[in-house]
Amino acid sequence: METDDTGRKMEELGGNKRLSETPPDDDCCPICFGPFTVPCRSNCGHWYCGSCILQFWNYSSATKPCGCPMCTCMIVNLMPEASLEQQPQNQEVAEVLKSVWRYNLLFLGGARGFIQQKVRELPFFIKRIFQGLMDPDTNDTYISEIRLFAVKFSAYICCEDIYIYSSGI
Repeated sequence: METDDTGRKMEELGGNKRLSETPPDDDCCPICFGPFTVPCRSNCGHWYCGSCILQFWNYSSATKPCGCPMCTCMIVNLMPEASLEQQPQNQEVAEVLKSVWRYNLLFLGGARGFIQQKVRELPFFIKRIFQGLMDPDTNDTYISEIRLFAVKFSAYICCEDIYIYSSGI
């Protein structure tokens, strides 16, 4: 095992050098300074705890890929340690792996990945909208606007029905 000029571990397999599939044994997460919990390698080769890098992304800018805290390269692909996918996981590890998968889908998949993610989340969004519409204590602006639209639309439909029946069409 050798390192490149930036200190990242490199493996030599069949004459080809590639980034290591496991985090360094003597290293720690550069964000939380603790041992790696769900180790994930960024596309630039730096290792982070999966939850740490996702929190860093959520607090920096959740609309674009996060920049690597070590080298400021845009992280478009997070690769969990290979052994995590083969062993049974507890609920926390499974949630982090799911979040990493969604992050990759969002930024590695481009527009197609973004659309796929939004289509999968659509039933949950519709459920949340209907729950907000039925709850009179909800005072979100967009829920109020949807309620107002629903009232106006229903009044229009009722008036249209009366017009149709009165004209004999």
